[in-house]
Amino acid sequence: MNIKSKIAAVAVLAVAAGTLGATQATAAPSSGSVVLGSAGGPLTFPGFEGDPVRFDFAAFGEPGKSSGRFHVNHLTKDGKPFADFDGKVDCVSRDGDLAVLTGVIERADIPGFPVNLVGRRVGFSVRDVPRGHDRIGWSWAYGGFEQDVLPCTGPVPFFETSTGGYLVR
Repeated sequence: MNIKSKIAAVAVLAVAAGTLGATQATAAPSSGSVVLGSAGGPLTFPGFEGDPVRFDFAAFGEPGKSSGRFHVNHLTKDGKPFADFDGKVDCVSRDGDLAVLTGVIERADIPGFPVNLVGRRVGFSVRDVPRGHDRIGWSWAYGGFEQDVLPCTGPVPFFETSTGGYLVR
């Protein structure tokens, strides 16, 4: 992602600060890792082909001292809500342009899903691709929501985004 795209991603994050918590977004620690942005695209998974998803992050810190918010939005092809949830980031770890973060779901609106997800820890990975589409991974794509992930663990970033972008520093 080029610098203009990164600036645009941060601007999108600023607009989304209401969802992510403006206080958290402005209270970034002066050291540690930073994962900011909003990105997504259409899914290619069987049964969900073409469903648009978006992942928003405002995460700061290092293992043991992390803060921030995440938001996940998944719509069906016809624009109906499939899943919308958000929560508090509890761990951020980074190596270069790759970050792994975890968080605990605090609010979940998932029509038709029989399990309450509030309180579950989920994991994410984000790769900031300087001159291309960023990549992301999420833990429930492989194992569902039945098990919490351990702090600061997530899958490889398997999904190439087509809209938005992330800043990983």
